[in-house]
Amino acid sequence: MVAAAAALILFRLIRQPPILGYLLAGVLVGPFALQGRFVSDAETVSLVAEVGLVVLLFAIGVEFGWERIRKVGFRVVLIGAVEITTMILLGYFLGRTLGWSATTSIYLGAALAFSSSVVLVQMLRENGQLMSLRGQLVVGVLVVEDFVAVVLLAVFVGYANQEASGAVQVWPIVMKMAVFAVGALVFGTLLAPRLMELLDYLKSRETLLIGSLGMCFAVGLLAREMGLSAGAGAFLIGTVLGDTRHRDQIARLIAPVRDVFAALFFVSIGMLVNMSDVPEFFGTALIVTGVLVAGKILAATVGTFLTGHDGETALNVGTSMPQPGEFSLAIARSGSEHAAVGSQLYPIVTLGTLMSSFIYPLIFSSPRRIGAVVGWLLPNWVKTEASAFSTTIATSLRAMPPAKPTPHRFKRDVRSVAVSFGIIGLVIVAGMLISNAGTSLASEIGISVELVGVVVLAAVVTLAVPAGIVLWQVLSELGAVFVRRAFARFKLTARFHAPDVIGIGLVSVVMLIAGVWTVTRLVQMMPVADLTSPVPALVMASSVAVTATLAMRIHSQMDKTFRRTLLGDRSGTGQSHSDGSASAGD
Repeated sequence: MVAAAAALILFRLIRQPPILGYLLAGVLVGPFALQGRFVSDAETVSLVAEVGLVVLLFAIGVEFGWERIRKVGFRVVLIGAVEITTMILLGYFLGRTLGWSATTSIYLGAALAFSSSVVLVQMLRENGQLMSLRGQLVVGVLVVEDFVAVVLLAVFVGYANQEASGAVQVWPIVMKMAVFAVGALVFGTLLAPRLMELLDYLKSRETLLIGSLGMCFAVGLLAREMGLSAGAGAFLIGTVLGDTRHRDQIARLIAPVRDVFAALFFVSIGMLVNMSDVPEFFGTALIVTGVLVAGKILAATVGTFLTGHDGETALNVGTSMPQPGEFSLAIARSGSEHAAVGSQLYPIVTLGTLMSSFIYPLIFSSPRRIGAVVGWLLPNWVKTEASAFSTTIATSLRAMPPAKPTPHRFKRDVRSVAVSFGIIGLVIVAGMLISNAGTSLASEIGISVELVGVVVLAAVVTLAVPAGIVLWQVLSELGAVFVRRAFARFKLTARFHAPDVIGIGLVSVVMLIAGVWTVTRLVQMMPVADLTSPVPALVMASSVAVTATLAMRIHSQMDKTFRRTLLGDRSGTGQSHSDGSASAGD
């Protein structure tokens, strides 16, 4: 902290980004400098860096909020997609050109793909451009980048964990991250506002601050238990709290803590740089920095231009992006923790971050000069075609018809099916996690593990029943409609509502088979006692009775939360599917 304070004061005086001062301060006081005179325990430094990253990502999540992320416009998503894809490909091909392995090259591309939210937002704020068109576009792209970076970071951490066990499969990690993200957002939106109301009721700033940080680290620990990044959990619960009415209060209280842990994070990252590596990797770091700066400017400018903005606006956005930061360093650090990634990645990315920090303020303030140079280099016909293309894109986007205010019946039914499947999946996953934790605790305190499994199994099945009923209703209506259309197409005579009976019957058989298979699998995965014995049967019946009294209420709340959080539907639960057979056939 002494080094961070001195570096911050000095770099504020010379009008340079604080991140640069923090990194340099870390290099000077780290275990690899001055024979470890100040700090010698690299493992503790690494732990401090991880804790700092968790708090930093939580604060970023609170600042953005999930609703803001979900409503990010198509244009901003396209800019972010073009930029991230371009930089990952550039980094990969650059790494392969340098003779690096494919895995190391992918990590390099990922490290180059993301900009520093802390530095960019601060730069926009200091120049009075945060609320301008440039600021709005840059912040929107940062939202896209940060969310993708959290997902990638979680995938990389899971990749490292699986590699350590000898089996590397990325898709299971992606699926696990998707399930965890949906669960954290739904259950977080369901529970966090109520907890925040309780904390606010106590009228204590200390309680609100510590309670918020408690939620941050609790979800972070849960993510780590699932083999994912703790930062991913912190970011997700931060976005949930960012949508509550306490958002401004939390952001105000968390700001000093964020600044402290951000300083610790960047200083700790600098401490992990071995000064003896600098001469060896300086030339490569210079090449990487050049590709980073040029690629970021080009990718963000082209992406903005493709969305219909004029060349000046596109270049303003492009010159705002070439500053790597917290996610770049975190990805490089995660790569340095397992053998598949070359040891050269971390020092090169850190040196590249230092170099780009020196030139970033100049690039940020020089879009017109850079535009003049680019305009001088480009031939006139290219500028004419580009201007016409931008005008065509902008006109096409303005001419697009507005979305229908109410979805079609079929679309609504598909949403209901997706929500019901999602609720059932979340209930099962939550039940498995509770079962694992409960059985471990039960074995330690001497309670029957099998009886705990019976209680959890009964609760899971009972809580999944309402979603299963809704799923059966919707699928039965859709099945009846499709069978009725098949009868009409093949000119078959329908008697006594035969299409409805056939459709409902087929769906019922499939649902019954799926339900039996699911319960059988749960019985195999959970430590469940023999259900034919009196005690387990009585325990299961009692658990079902207690859970059934709450099942419909819990399902209703989860349905509303699922729709509002993931689908943006605020009109209600949308569970009414008995509008009559005539409307079902529309």
